[in-house]
Amino acid sequence: MLFTFLVAAVLVVVTSIDPADAVAGVTTFNDFGTQSTVACAGFAPTNSQGNGIFAAAMSDLSPLWQGARCQGTMDASKCNGRGSCVNCVGPACPDEERCGTCFNVRCTGSLDGETSGACSGRTIKVKIVDACPSTHPANFCKIPQFGGTIRPIEACEQPGVNALDIATTARSALSTFQGNLNIDIEQTSC
Repeated sequence: MLFTFLVAAVLVVVTSIDPADAVAGVTTFNDFGTQSTVACAGFAPTNSQGNGIFAAAMSDLSPLWQGARCQGTMDASKCNGRGSCVNCVGPACPDEERCGTCFNVRCTGSLDGETSGACSGRTIKVKIVDACPSTHPANFCKIPQFGGTIRPIEACEQPGVNALDIATTARSALSTFQGNLNIDIEQTSC
């Protein structure tokens, strides 16, 4: 009897972030699958962008942002005074120049001060397919200035902070924390 064995070799590429090239940032999480569109033309509103790459949105207040900030104003009449928006139409972001750019992301700790979780030590790849505009009522209505309870750093509302809103499906790959994360970010090829 002749037995034929097929051995499949699997190449696992482990990416890491060079601390010398990384910048500190924060991440919140978003289910892109619940959106009908994204700010970047030509990209689908899905959590996966193929080849193990997760969708992400970049805050227009982030130092990594390139191009003009998203249009719009922070109008309190769009907020219900309890952290939600009543007119949730977002601003246009016609000059977001980071669309399609990929970044390696690694958890460095809990943004919320959680003690019952840990970073996984894994590095994931994200692709910018959307914006997290500071002038979107779904963001600014969450902060105390407009009646919400969310800190500006967790709502794409903190100037000078490299903030990414990453696909919810990436959370478990980054950590076992339940909340938002401190991260290292490094630009990479897609």
